[in-house]
Order: sequence, then C-alpha cells, then structure tokens
Amino acid sequence: MPSLFGDEPPQIVETYKGTDLRDWEYEPLFDSGEHPEKSHYVVTGDFVTTTEGSGLVHIAPAFGQDDYDIGQKYNLPLVQLVGADGRFVSEVKESWAGEYVKDADPQIIENLDGRGLLFKATEYTHQYPFCWRCDTPLLYYARESWFIRTTAIRDQMHQHNQEINWYPEHIKDGRFGNWLENNIDWGLSRERYWGTPLPVWACDDCGHQHCVGSIAELKSLGTDVPDDIELHRPYVDDVVLNCKKCSGTMHRVQDVIDCWFDSGCAHTAQWHYPFENKELFEQAYPADFISEAIDQTRGWFYSLLATSTLLYDKPAYKNCLCLELILAADGQKMSKSRGNTVDPWTILDEQGADAMRWYMFTGSPPWAQRTFKIDGVDEALKKFMGTLQNVYSFFVMYANLEQIDVLQDTPPVAERTVVDRWILSRLHTLIDGVRDEMENYQLTNAPRAIEAFMRDLSNWMSVAPATVSGVQKAGPDKQADYATLYEVLVTVVKIAAPFVPFGG
Repeated sequence: MPSLFGDEPPQIVETYKGTDLRDWEYEPLFDSGEHPEKSHYVVTGDFVTTTEGSGLVHIAPAFGQDDYDIGQKYNLPLVQLVGADGRFVSEVKESWAGEYVKDADPQIIENLDGRGLLFKATEYTHQYPFCWRCDTPLLYYARESWFIRTTAIRDQMHQHNQEINWYPEHIKDGRFGNWLENNIDWGLSRERYWGTPLPVWACDDCGHQHCVGSIAELKSLGTDVPDDIELHRPYVDDVVLNCKKCSGTMHRVQDVIDCWFDSGCAHTAQWHYPFENKELFEQAYPADFISEAIDQTRGWFYSLLATSTLLYDKPAYKNCLCLELILAADGQKMSKSRGNTVDPWTILDEQGADAMRWYMFTGSPPWAQRTFKIDGVDEALKKFMGTLQNVYSFFVMYANLEQIDVLQDTPPVAERTVVDRWILSRLHTLIDGVRDEMENYQLTNAPRAIEAFMRDLSNWMSVAPATVSGVQKAGPDKQADYATLYEVLVTVVKIAAPFVPFGG
C-alpha cells in the first residue's frame, strides 16, 4: 500500500473484515464476453494474503490454478477471452482485440485512465512463471485435457505407501505422504508431437469415443492397418476406424500421453505383460528396490504407485531409496550457465571411477544434500584405495621374495598367533556388519566400516611378526601371518567390490 500512496499516509475511513464483502456485486471494468446474470461478485478464498497487495484480487478461472479451483467452488463462469496464441480474441470489444496480451497493457491502462477508473499505474516486482528452457514468460491457460481420476484411489495409494520401506524413513509420511494427501486428478494428455499417442479415436459424425487396447484390436476395428504398424505419429494418425455407433469415420485425437505415464508403467510394460511373459512378470512384481532423486516423489515414484494401484491395487516396489541433490563446490546447484559444473570424464581419467564412487559412498548418506569437491575425491583415493594398494604391494613383494605359498602348509586358525586370530575375528565382524548395513540400505555406513577395518589392518601389520621382521624371520608364525594377510586382502576386495568394482 505505501507504494500506492507515496509519502502521504492514507486516511482510514472505515475498518471491516474481508468476509463482510462476501456476495457484494460490482460493475466489471470491461463488457466483453457472455456472462450469467450474476457473474461479478465478491467471494472468499484462503490463498489470498495481506502480506502481498491489498488482500483483494481479481479472479480469472481460465488463467490460474487457484482461480480455477475457487471458480469451481462458487460455480463462476469460465470466460476465455485469450486464444491459444496468447492474443485477445475477436469477441473483445476494445481496441486491443487481436493484440498479444502483454503488448496490450499500455492500451488497457490508457483506456482505464481515460474513463476515470484508474487510481494509479506503477510497476512492481512479483513472481512470474518462465519457461525453464528458453526463459520466455508463460501464460497460465485453461485447456481441455484428458485426465485419470486418481482422486478416486487416494485412500488406496495412502495404504500402499505404508507398505513401502522408504530411505530415509521420513519421506513416507513427509514429502511423499504429503504429495498423496494433496493428490489431484492426473492430467494425462499433452499437446505435443513426440510421445506415446493417446489411443483414443473419436467419431467425426456422432462424437463417440473409443480407447483401443491392443494392436490386435486396432487391426480389427481399422481399415487396411498394416501388420508392422508404427504406433507413433504421424503413422498412427493415418489409421481410420469405423464407428460402431453410427457407422461413421473415426480419427485419433491429436494428444499424446504424459511421459510419466510411460515410465510409471515400467512394472508391466518391461515384460510386455499381459500379452506375454506372465511368469516373468509375477516373479519380478513388485520390484524389490528402486532409487531416484528426491524430486521423483512427484514424478516416477508417484506414477509407479498410481498405475500399480489402478491396475493391481498393490504397490509397485518394496524399497525406495531417495537421492538428494549434489551441489557444486560453491554450494549452488550445478548449472552450465553458472559455470560451476564438474566434468566427470576428467575425474574418471585422472582419479578413476573407483575413487569417485568411494567418495560418493563414504562422503554422506545418499539422501543428504552435499557439495561435490574434487579434493574430496583425492582424499577418498588415499584413505581406502591408497591404503589397500600399499598393503597389497607389501604382501606381493615380500611373499615373492621369500617364495611364500599361502595356499600350502597354512597353519589352522586355532594355531595362529593372537594378533592373527584377532584380525581374522575383526574381519568376520566386518563381514557381518557390512551385510547388515547393506540389507538395510545404509550405503554410507558399510564402506565407512571397511575404511575403519583398513586402519585396524595397518595396526595389525605393525605387530604381526612377518610384517615387522620381513625376510629376517622364518617358521610357522611367518607362514601364518602371510596366510592371514592373504585371506584378509582377498576378503576385503570381495566386500568392497560393490563399491569399487574396477579394482583401482
């Protein structure tokens, strides 16, 4: 309000609540379009606040989600005076008919001012949608679309969500649970060229619509449908069906399907079920484990659950691990335009894939947001891979010098020294611990436990007779030490293989 009145404070004539204005009728600023007798009156809504503007806003149900929702609530008319090209339609009686909406702003301001209806015109900064690809200003616009009534299965999806193990656990009733709670019907169609065509044909004469469920059905209903029909545009658009209602001609509607529906049907489509592979489908469904970025709570995670609930009334997956964003070293989201991206090939060429993998696994849990620092990859390389390489090099060098055959004449574990039995006990504790962590999807705790073991192995080497005295000592203890070190190295490499599969 201060921006409207400037330095001179406004005079308060009367104070009352916004609800006191409910149902008051007002005269519209412009008289374009057809309206019911009662179309311009005050309604109340909880999305309007007093922190921005006056708390009183104009409602245009055809140009915004909140506006549309409140229009549905109060049965307000949906007046569309802008075409799909972003220009005012010819029904507009004023001079800006045919103009692009933003280009018409000066004319609208001049018109209002000339009629004495403008209090003040000023520019101000506010949030506005832009295309994420080309930064073009966007216009919210109501379009006819095809929907899946997912609101009808909201309760079932809530129930199936409780059957899923989420990592981290708070996603279940937090981010994903909240998304399900606010679930709306799924806008299925897209006005695009690329994508899976919506398999709906409409009659040119009577308007009858039919959804085709298979290639066989398409061939039975169509005329001259080739055996190798390409089910994408433009080829599928050439298929004409005969209307069973009026014997008229049916053409496919122009829409394609939301790509999230495609990916959401992965549980079934990957097996070409129900047309074949019934046993394979039943063995693999539901999936034991899926993983994706945290933003897929409203993408793939949701589409999988929705389609699975619609088709089978079951969840599509048992365990779901959510990955947080990896930020640049400056703490910002990586972006080519900011110049803060990291070339992975440089790291793979210089430090290696294993070093990068170990850094990613041990740095923080996958569901924790983190920054990516190349120095951290170097540190990870030294911490585990470097230690492992040093121990291995020591073993190979001295075992070859002394011609030790660790697979021959190896003393039983019970006859080995206390320090040998201790490191083997520590090794088996590690095996159990890593298995437990992995089975519980604690992918950071497991490799960190391996790192801790490597520190213990270094301590063991400082007291094991063979590793201390090298070639100076012979006998069963030395043979046992080498056999122990061999067993430990082979086992550690096996345990670490899921994290560093390339071996250096």
